Amino acid sequence: MNKFYLEILEAIKQKAKKTKQTSETSGYLGHRHFHYGLSVPQRRVIANAWIKNNNAISLTKFITLLDLLYRGDSYEEKSMAGLLLGYLPKLRRQLNPKLLDNWLSYLEGWAEIDSTCQSNFTADEILLKWNDWEKLIKSFADNKSVSKRRASLVLLTGVVNNSNDKRLIGLAFEVIDKLKSERDILITKAVSWLLRNLIRHNKIRVEKYLDENLDYLPIIAIRETKNKLRTGKK
Repeated sequence: MNKFYLEILEAIKQKAKKTKQTSETSGYLGHRHFHYGLSVPQRRVIANAWIKNNNAISLTKFITLLDLLYRGDSYEEKSMAGLLLGYLPKLRRQLNPKLLDNWLSYLEGWAEIDSTCQSNFTADEILLKWNDWEKLIKSFADNKSVSKRRASLVLLTGVVNNSNDKRLIGLAFEVIDKLKSERDILITKAVSWLLRNLIRHNKIRVEKYLDENLDYLPIIAIRETKNKLRTGKK
C-alpha cells in the first residue's frame, strides 16, 4: 500500500474522536460514507503536518495519493484530498483538469463536492488551460450525476467573485441557465450561490437575468439573490 496514503489514514485514525459513523453528521453533510468525526481544524492540522514532511513529493506520486484518498471509504479521506489540492498550488497547477472527472465520481453530498471544488482552482489557473476547463465544466453541467452538475456551479463561485473575465462570466451564466429548472437542493443552493457571487462584478447583468427568469429559477435563488442585491449581504 502507498506509504503517503497510509501516513494520512493513520493520522486520521489517531485524531478521530469517534470510531463509527454518526448518521446525524453524515446526513447533514449529505453523504453516506464512513465518518470519523474529525473537525475541519483537525483535518487541517493533519494536512499541514503531512505537507511539512513531504513537500518534495513528485507530481506523479501526488496524483497517485489523490486517487487513493478520493477512493477511500471515509469522508475525512475524501475531504483531505481537497485540502491537499488547496495547500499545494504548485502541484495543483500542473494537474490535467480531466482528472477531476474521475475524482468527482467518488464524491457525494455538498460537503465532499465543495471540499474539492470551492476556491481550490483559481481564475488564473482555469484561464491558463481555458479550453480544457471550459469543456470539462460544460460536460459536468450535462452529466447525469448530480454531484458533477453541482461541481459545474461550485467550480465557478470563487473565480467569478475574483475575476471579471468575460469567458468565466459567460460560462457561469451558461451553466446557470442550463440548470435553473432543477429542484434538487444540491443544485438550487449552488445556483443561488453562483448568482450572488456574480453580483460583485456584474450587478446589472444579474438583475436583468433575474427579471427575465423569475418563472424558471429556484425560489431560494430568487430570494437570496434579491436580498444580496438589496442589502449587499449574502
